[in-house]
Amino acid sequence: MVHLVNQARNATNNTHRVTLGPPHLGAVAGFYLLFSLTVVPIAQANDAITCQVRSALASDGSIVQQLRNALQQAHSEVLVALYGFNNPILAHELVSLAKRGVRLRVKIDAEKTTKRKTRALIDLLRSAGISVEAVAADGRNHNKFVVVDGKQVITGSYNWTSRAEENWENLLFLDCPELAKRYAGEWRKLE
Repeated sequence: MVHLVNQARNATNNTHRVTLGPPHLGAVAGFYLLFSLTVVPIAQANDAITCQVRSALASDGSIVQQLRNALQQAHSEVLVALYGFNNPILAHELVSLAKRGVRLRVKIDAEKTTKRKTRALIDLLRSAGISVEAVAADGRNHNKFVVVDGKQVITGSYNWTSRAEENWENLLFLDCPELAKRYAGEWRKLE
C-alpha cells in the first residue's frame, strides 16, 4: 500500500509532481485510491518515490494522440502489455518506432489474439520485426501499460482499441524510473 505524500500541480502543462510513500492514517485524498492500486514501494515500506505525472482524460480530447506523442519520445525500448488491441493508428505508430530502431515487445491477452482485427495488426507488427506474444491462456491479461525506455510508465483504463476514443477512458503518464523498473519486471513475468 502506498499513499500520496505530496502533490504539486503545474497548471500550464497539466503535470503533477507526486511523492509516494507508505500509508498512514491521514492519507484520504482521491489520488490515494488511485495510486494505492497501481504503485507499490520498490525497496522498503518506508521508501518514497517521486514521479512526474501527467494525465489524459476523455474529457481532454483525443487520448490516442496523447499516447502517440508519448510513444514518439521513445529512443531504445518499449514494452507493451495489453488486453484489447485493434487500433490501426497505434499499430502503425509502433511500426514507425520499429523503423527508427526502437526495440518493441508486445504481450496481448491470448483470447484477444484470436480476433480478426487483432490478428491482422499482430501480423503487421511482426512483419516490422516487433515481438508479439499471446499471454495468459489460462486466465486474463487485463493489463494496459507501457514502459518507455525504462523511465516512463503509461497506464490506465485505456484499451488500444478503435472504440476506446468513444469511451470514458484515462491514462497516466508517469515519468519515474523506479516505477518503470517495477512495471518492466511485471511485464517479464507475464506468460
